[in-house]
Amino acid sequence: MSHLSLAYDVVQRLRGHWRRSLSEPLRGRSAILVLPRVLADDATARLPHHAPYALGPESFRRLLDHLTDHAQIVTLANARRLHRDPLPRIALTFDGGWRDTAEVALRQLERLALPASMFLTTGWVNRARGDWWNTLGDALWEGIQPARVRDCLGDAGLPLPPARPAHPGTAYSHALRAYLEGLAHHTDPLTLARLGDALGDELDIPPQTLDPFSIRRLESSGLVRFGARGVSATPLDALDDAQVQWQIRQSRRQLGVLCRDPLPGFAYPQAEASPRVRLLAQRCGIQEGLHGHAGWLSHRDDPLALPRFPITLPVASSAGRLYDWLLGQP
Repeated sequence: MSHLSLAYDVVQRLRGHWRRSLSEPLRGRSAILVLPRVLADDATARLPHHAPYALGPESFRRLLDHLTDHAQIVTLANARRLHRDPLPRIALTFDGGWRDTAEVALRQLERLALPASMFLTTGWVNRARGDWWNTLGDALWEGIQPARVRDCLGDAGLPLPPARPAHPGTAYSHALRAYLEGLAHHTDPLTLARLGDALGDELDIPPQTLDPFSIRRLESSGLVRFGARGVSATPLDALDDAQVQWQIRQSRRQLGVLCRDPLPGFAYPQAEASPRVRLLAQRCGIQEGLHGHAGWLSHRDDPLALPRFPITLPVASSAGRLYDWLLGQP
């Protein structure tokens, strides 16, 4: 970390503690957090190509400790209700239905008896496939069937990845992150979604997502409720009207088979949904839609575009950074 980055980190931490110390900065407030995939160990989560979208068990534990010291962890429904409690109400949500998230994070939630909501990409249930970033990144990092991965990239007309060294380390992880970010910025989202599906079907990897039995077991625990976020992770704005409505309706139908009491809300598989997608969601019977942009809940919110605070590993690991992030938003 450079001297400038270190100085900024210290400023963030101090500013966060100062904001939290102000007179009643959190009274009557509510927020929804969207948490990334929780991996089995923190060293893996800290790798540059994982860091934007992953936590480890220790960083997740610290996040829960920071939150429970100064907030009430509640259900989504309770977070939406107006209140004047001195402590804020925070609802925890996870997107995707990752198996390691359930195995690692939900043990911590059970330990503290904290509720959470998980929004499933229903087409991934009990399958090897996941979102393209994780599927491709993990395959390249682990060196899984490199020839087949290169064939899939070539078939999609995409540039080849950096060469994998015999002993991959942080430098290779940085190169992977730069490569993946380049694909994200310069490639059509539908092409990337199809790549993720192709890799999931072609590569010899075990299922990365929850199976139906695990979903029902977790729901039976009473702490976890499940909602839908589409059949695939394709951004809905990249689809036509009929495809958007099929994604929403089909994922809700599939969720109804998997769960006894599914959540009525829908989490968009992208950071923000356009007015067109929100209108289509409403036509599908959706009354609450969850976004990925940051903000506290308000009675003025569009119920089809409710804000959620995305949580990253640096934010989760520091109470100062966490409250600087939360209290720096309107």
